Amino acid sequence: MSNELDVFVGNTTLIDEEVYQLWLDGYSVNDAVGMRLKSGILDQTGAGPDVLESDTMDHYRTFQMIERLLHYPPKLVQQLLFQIPPYRQSMLIER
Repeated sequence: MSNELDVFVGNTTLIDEEVYQLWLDGYSVNDAVGMRLKSGILDQTGAGPDVLESDTMDHYRTFQMIERLLHYPPKLVQQLLFQIPPYRQSMLIER
């Protein structure tokens, strides 16, 4: 029996603006997943609820890690750990 595995490796930090807004609004991961389910995202992507929950949790972890940088925007621009395009950095800071 043969198993197939797809792997994607990249260094750009992916930011979902809708999930970011849910995080900013103070929703828990479970509440955010529920809201995303109601939006019909599974129909659009073909993913399952477990993938949606994992994706949401991953975004929330990323936001928590960059939160300290958002309080001092020049540090966000100068840091090298998170590869975030300038237009995304601006959006994160503005919101």
